[in-house]
Amino acid sequence: MAKVNGKGSISENDMFLFPVGEELTSDDIEGFVKYNQQTLATNYQENINMYKGHYPILDQEAKPLNKPDNRILVNFAKYITDISNGFFIGVPPKISLPDDSSNDDLQTFNNRTSMFDKLSEVAKQSSIYGRSFLMLYQDENANTNCAVSSPLKSLMVYDDTVAHNPVCFIRYSVDEDNNLTGTAYTDSEILNFDSDFKIIDRKPHLFKSVPAVEFIENEEHQGVFESVKPIMNAINSALSQKANDVEAIADAYLMFKGGEFDADMIKNMSDNRVIANESPDSDAKFLERPNGDGTQENLLDRLAEYLFQTAMVTNLNDVNTTGSADTASGYSIELKMQAMRSLASNKERKFTNALREFYRILFNISNVAKTSFVKKVVNTLTGNTQSNPADELSFQFTRNLPRNIANEATTAQTLEGIVSKETQLKVLSIVDDPKAEIQKIQDEEKEGITSAVNSNPANYNFDNQQKSGVEDDETDDEQ
Repeated sequence: MAKVNGKGSISENDMFLFPVGEELTSDDIEGFVKYNQQTLATNYQENINMYKGHYPILDQEAKPLNKPDNRILVNFAKYITDISNGFFIGVPPKISLPDDSSNDDLQTFNNRTSMFDKLSEVAKQSSIYGRSFLMLYQDENANTNCAVSSPLKSLMVYDDTVAHNPVCFIRYSVDEDNNLTGTAYTDSEILNFDSDFKIIDRKPHLFKSVPAVEFIENEEHQGVFESVKPIMNAINSALSQKANDVEAIADAYLMFKGGEFDADMIKNMSDNRVIANESPDSDAKFLERPNGDGTQENLLDRLAEYLFQTAMVTNLNDVNTTGSADTASGYSIELKMQAMRSLASNKERKFTNALREFYRILFNISNVAKTSFVKKVVNTLTGNTQSNPADELSFQFTRNLPRNIANEATTAQTLEGIVSKETQLKVLSIVDDPKAEIQKIQDEEKEGITSAVNSNPANYNFDNQQKSGVEDDETDDEQ
């Protein structure tokens, strides 16, 4: 564990810690921000550069004497990140509440805030940086909203107890004149600070907790391609050298001997890659460099193999989709993705915990009168109890794999009478919201019954007849 300026420290897994019970000061904020800027952000910036296609090979010094100097790179960082996240969250997760009315309000909130798009961005950032943040705030219309925050310009501080409860969330920015300003969110206040880290403004917020949640890739806060960066750099170096060799072969010198040459002739020959040598014997041939093509190819194949093995991400170009049947083909693909499935399952557990905490903060808004959605959900699910509706949330993540709908339908049909209707429908990848689907089925059944009754020739409009009979009796009485 390392100390930072102020009373804070940072764990071996890059978690910011602060003594429980102590008051957060400007010095503490400065220590955390500067450590994030000067230490952690260096690696964050390298990772995002690699994801965008800027690798260290592009920054090497040029080779002397006009030697071939190719800078070829393959953006494996982007491939690994996008493939793993497409597999993990390419299909939006299903987040639901048990009460139908509350669940409708929850889905409305998720749709209004583009929650699933933000979750996709959070998942991508956590794969690049090892962590990402989702914060809650009140917009200008007093609606509760959320935003994604990158660890390049934000950090979460926890207390030093075994529970590691959040102490504050810090966001900052640097303008074109290199002046830094930012905001620290505690469990009750919003603290704005200037470039000298002096707290210039304090105001309360509506949330009863630190209004942000950290999503992590793993406990070590490492990105998905962090462990294979040396392999990626080695592949780019080998490819570039191979291109240099090809170019050198194309620029081979022609050497011949015999004959008499003057100075101008020798100069022209040198410009055209010709070497001449006066000799009584005559001969001409190209000078060839040693060819290491076989060695280079073996190296590249071995590096690529170790790259995907170490990153535990499937190389889709290496997946054999041929099989005797669709089921065999799908099963072979799933076997190839077993390592990536394990990574995704671990990430799912981390994300489930973070999402539950996110909604727990949302449902704990102190002034629920300003947020009708929160008020309705809390009143419906909790009544007079002190429990939080977040405890009732269910999360279902679906791996983005090729699906055989016919097989899923057969499985779902086999489960009839064994499990609940909702669990039965969860087997079907084409059903996004099992609760909504059940409601649609019930509505269709009611509509079918009503239509059948109305179209039956034996159906009499008893209500109208009874009303008509009453009206006739009243008429007779009047007469």
